[in-house]
Amino acid sequence: MFRSLFDIELAYLRSRVKRVVQFANRVTKEATDSGKKLQEYLDAHGAELKAEFKDLIKNRLEPEFGLSEWNTFRLAMNEGEKDPVKRYGGLLPAECFARGDDVPVPKGVTIREPGAKKAKPRADTDL
Repeated sequence: MFRSLFDIELAYLRSRVKRVVQFANRVTKEATDSGKKLQEYLDAHGAELKAEFKDLIKNRLEPEFGLSEWNTFRLAMNEGEKDPVKRYGGLLPAECFARGDDVPVPKGVTIREPGAKKAKPRADTDL
């Protein structure tokens, strides 16, 4: 397990370093091509470069730095995925995410929206 985790972290690190090196090379080339000194170029384009840099250092794998074949890691949840079935890697069927009147609610169970105050038990339950 430790070996698999190390493999994952190393792949993320390699991916991030690759993006940072490409960014640095591109910015240096753009500064040189514009005829400005690097510091002048950074002063003029600092805000947009900071935003771009903040995005490129996020954890994501580049295709050439994928996980090793022997790695036992299996993605169980992808929080960036909007489709709930894909979010959980197909492990849960679409029926698990159904909402509405077609879903039977057992007697004594109160359904509440996330963030709502806890509902008091109904008088007709055994609770």
